[in-house]
Amino acid sequence: MATGSDFIVLDTSVVSILFNEAADERFFFFQERVAGRPGLISFQTTEELLYWRNAGAWGKTRTMRLRRHIARYQIVWPDEDLVDLSARLRADLKRAGRTLDAPDAWIAATALRLQCPLASDDRDFRHIPGLHLIQPH
Repeated sequence: MATGSDFIVLDTSVVSILFNEAADERFFFFQERVAGRPGLISFQTTEELLYWRNAGAWGKTRTMRLRRHIARYQIVWPDEDLVDLSARLRADLKRAGRTLDAPDAWIAATALRLQCPLASDDRDFRHIPGLHLIQPH
């Protein structure tokens, strides 16, 4: 399994920004930071992207474009250690008076376990100890 700072875990928000190629400051920020680094995504990100496709009743062309985009990344699938880390992360944050939804916990746990930075446009990750977060703001 890929680990270390040469790799980067991308949150669903970042994959979506890059997929949609929105010519805004976030697109350019993440494009610059991801360039030349192998990208990893959690299985959870894959699920969220496919959910959006299904909920939006996307056509064949856009669906194929999404599948090609997802194929750019290595998908990290859960194992017993990742499940345990995600559960501990949520429990630790709850004891600290913070909440983290299960989908975000999977993504954060993936980055923590692999010791990779996490690129995200989501503020929910800001209070996670030990997480190297790459954000535009």
